[in-house]
Amino acid sequence: MQAVLSAASQVGAVLQDYAERGVFKDYRAVSGRNEVAHFDFEWLYGQPFSLSCDARHRRLTLSDLLPAVKADSMMYRELREFLKGRAQADVPEHRRIDPERATVTPRLREGVMSLELTVAGEDYEYGTRKLVNLAHELFLFLSEYWADYMWENFELNME
Repeated sequence: MQAVLSAASQVGAVLQDYAERGVFKDYRAVSGRNEVAHFDFEWLYGQPFSLSCDARHRRLTLSDLLPAVKADSMMYRELREFLKGRAQADVPEHRRIDPERATVTPRLREGVMSLELTVAGEDYEYGTRKLVNLAHELFLFLSEYWADYMWENFELNME
């Protein structure tokens, strides 16, 4: 049980720091169950985000991140490649996810994509920061290469 509290505390501290700096709005820790802690906040483009911490499985998940993603689409293939590429040695360290410390997997369910990061050890601070940074980079990638998707799903200006 101590590892669960430690993991949730680490995640909560990182997210609270982002909120205090004004990166997140309306940040709140939501009571969890089954040893899973939940955190909600508003972030990019005023969208609601939900991050869960499952210490038993060493998993951090940004749930329901991207709507309307088709499994057989070119966009989903490119998203998977983009995510896989974040672990490559040629990616600058501040943007790279060290595969010995964490791995990222996109999860697609009923057309909605979530991001799942599995922490290799107990460093949930590292995992949380990397997952948040990765989500930011993912939205930048989509804005640059899939502007029509961003406009249709997040009502962003295509200019």
